[in-house]
Amino acid sequence: MRSVGLTLGIVVLASLAHAQAPVVEPGGVVNNGSYAAQGVAPGSIVAIFGSNLASAVAVSDTIPLSTNLGSVTSVTFNNVPAPLYFVGPIQMDAQLPYESLAAGAASGTVNIVVTTNTGTSVSQTVNVLPTLPGIFTLTQNGLGQAIATDNNDGAWAAPTGSIPNVTSHPISISSGHALVIWCTGLGDVTPTIADGANSYNPDGSVTVRKTVAQPPDLVVLVGGVQAQVLFSGLAPAYVGENQIDVLLAPNTPTGPAVPVQIQLNGVTTSDQVTIAVGN
Repeated sequence: MRSVGLTLGIVVLASLAHAQAPVVEPGGVVNNGSYAAQGVAPGSIVAIFGSNLASAVAVSDTIPLSTNLGSVTSVTFNNVPAPLYFVGPIQMDAQLPYESLAAGAASGTVNIVVTTNTGTSVSQTVNVLPTLPGIFTLTQNGLGQAIATDNNDGAWAAPTGSIPNVTSHPISISSGHALVIWCTGLGDVTPTIADGANSYNPDGSVTVRKTVAQPPDLVVLVGGVQAQVLFSGLAPAYVGENQIDVLLAPNTPTGPAVPVQIQLNGVTTSDQVTIAVGN
């Protein structure tokens, strides 16, 4: 994830775990942006909830992401190791492997198993869909202020001065600046990419990777008004994080908390995720 996305999209939970086998909650694997529980998409960042998942908090500091971290030996989906962002006693954040589904399958259920230095969890099933979008938010629970930025200056599209230590101002309709929506769960990308990797090459160049899902299947609404999608793909520096760049329509409603939503494959993200919009 991008640095602010990693900081704000991950809940660091420091409870101590006893030396017991890990337990994954039934239905405990959700989209890390929206916390929607109806399914997760290949390549996306997922949150995994349970107990005794790790003996202590550990955060990855490598790219590609490792498939073991701290006391966690592995997290597998259908026996495919998942790259790990963060592990803690009651929550872990990981990338769902692109190849977790059987070859040729667009959707289905997979089994998750967590193995630590204290034991192995009982397998739980996870519903995998081709896409399941979720927008990252300041509150880290899929509600409230979206992590969405002005592409021109990087400022958050939030009321000016509303977020400590972060530059913010409403996204201006008349400025012509693109709005960048930071999210996950948009599914496969082209060209393809290895699990745990970002889009930077060894020589420092970047391979631009667009999502297979594009308009008209992919729709972004701001205040219920359709925005123009300029780009939908992977955020180059981060693993499993998507960015959608849009231009707001002239008739977009203004205000400090205007809903921003993604529609894709019959799923519409919550209208409780908002940005600030100005003239």
